[in-house]
Amino acid sequence: MKKLTLIFALVAIAFTSCDDGSKELNEKHAQLMRDSDSIQQAHTQLKADLETLKQDHMTLTQDTTRVMQDSTMMEDLAQHEVMIQKHEGMLVGHEAMVEGHSALRDSFADLSNDEKKSQMDEMENVHDQIMDDHKTIKDEMEQMREDHQALRDKWRDDETDDAEDTPADQ
Repeated sequence: MKKLTLIFALVAIAFTSCDDGSKELNEKHAQLMRDSDSIQQAHTQLKADLETLKQDHMTLTQDTTRVMQDSTMMEDLAQHEVMIQKHEGMLVGHEAMVEGHSALRDSFADLSNDEKKSQMDEMENVHDQIMDDHKTIKDEMEQMREDHQALRDKWRDDETDDAEDTPADQ
């Protein structure tokens, strides 16, 4: 009986001491999935903000072509158009990356620990890249908004100057 108890104790110790790290990997994976969800929410908001900026830009460009002949401002608006298209492309690429994360969520349990580690390292790199891109996009969008406001202010000033230069009807 003592031998049997000793054998069970040794087996129990062997099972508890043979942790292959999967618990830590699963916890890390769960955290990465939460991070991925947060990134998706930020991505959705950024995409909506970009669409709003794009609409504002289109309106401003249409107004500019009717009202102004300032080639410098037209060049600035053309550069903004290129940046908006670049941002849209970046966001589409991010969506593909995040879809890969969702696929990993479904198949994670079937992977070996080495595969899990590799996949999670890649996810961390992708998360870092997406967050860096989001910061860049936000900064460039803010600059475009400021440029748009400066253009509107210039129009208003030009209109005021033109109104003051026009002789009053008598």
